[in-house]
Amino acid sequence: MGRLIRTLENRTALVFFSLAVLLCAVTFGVCLWVTGICAKQVQTQVSDHMLAIAGRLSRDTDIPDEQIASAFADTDAQQAKLGERVLSDYGFEAGTGRGHEYAYSQPVLPCLTAAAGVFACAILGCICFVHLFAGIRKLTESAQNRQKSLEDLSDRDLGLLAEQVNRLIEERERSIRKISQEKKELAQYLQDFSHQIKTPAAGLTLNNEIYRTHPMDREELIGYLDKDRVCIERITKLCSESLKLARLQAGTVEYRIASGSVYRIADKACAALYELAAENGTQIELKIPQEIMLECDELWLCEAVSNLVKNACEHTRNGTVTISAKQTPLCTELIIQDNGEGIADEDIPQLFRRFYSKSNDKDPSAVGIGMSIAKQITEDLGGKMYIDSTVGKGTSIRLEFLR
Repeated sequence: MGRLIRTLENRTALVFFSLAVLLCAVTFGVCLWVTGICAKQVQTQVSDHMLAIAGRLSRDTDIPDEQIASAFADTDAQQAKLGERVLSDYGFEAGTGRGHEYAYSQPVLPCLTAAAGVFACAILGCICFVHLFAGIRKLTESAQNRQKSLEDLSDRDLGLLAEQVNRLIEERERSIRKISQEKKELAQYLQDFSHQIKTPAAGLTLNNEIYRTHPMDREELIGYLDKDRVCIERITKLCSESLKLARLQAGTVEYRIASGSVYRIADKACAALYELAAENGTQIELKIPQEIMLECDELWLCEAVSNLVKNACEHTRNGTVTISAKQTPLCTELIIQDNGEGIADEDIPQLFRRFYSKSNDKDPSAVGIGMSIAKQITEDLGGKMYIDSTVGKGTSIRLEFLR
């Protein structure tokens, strides 16, 4: 009973039950109306038959009309017994059922039977609803308890609904794990960032204390200000590069994909690096055919190539950094190759870790994010990055983009 009441709390089941009750009432009324018409026809037949009998008695016998009318209106039991004795030879006896074709009774029982049949159908429908909503209620409880429904539901639609509920639960669990992992990465990122910014901030604090407590001449003051400038530049670059990497990893960068010249991209990427290469006695060579084109975002790919060429220049003394490209029916490759100091095999996986840099002794402004940015941009543009390096011989970085 309790399950039925809970089922009727659902609007669909309540509407079904209400319509079933209304259908019972309509069925009862229609049956009563139809059987009432049939009863009136029977009454008419009985009346016509009685009139025919009275007319025949009046015509064929000498019985006065008053006695004939009194005989038909008489309901005395003794007279009925006498009539049974007279007509017994023709099959009209009490209890034989002869003459039932003229019998008349109020047709309530057939109407009740029809209505009861409809009501029984309604009860069966409600039972089906109870079964249906019981399965839905189990799915709801499993969703509330954050547990997958393991019960095998025979109803196809319920089975499909259970699959969708299980899928939503799995997606929710994956989202929770992803958010948890992102929180850990964010905590690690903040820890690394604070560690990186701590050194230049400490330098600025120390210099500021020296300014306040030690008098100095102009040349000495300029020397300390130059140190402050280096610290400020490092902090500025650290914030700028960190923000850029955060945007890339968060997927908020809107890339504008268009067909661009690979030579033009590499030329723009190297424009600001010739002076850095010259300081190390290194030359930058572009060996890219003008006709090679690539579907990409030129601005961001130029950023990635610039970071890779800058790293190559920083680690190459009196050598050459070569940027080349080739195109096959399958892919387009952009290669940055140097003959510098190379990278040990155990250090290659560390190259893409945030704030990992081996250039701090060569360039105090290096923050160790350039390789991470270059890899993220390359992958966002549908490419892959491959590194091949030998200590003492040089490094080759290959960007591969499927056509």
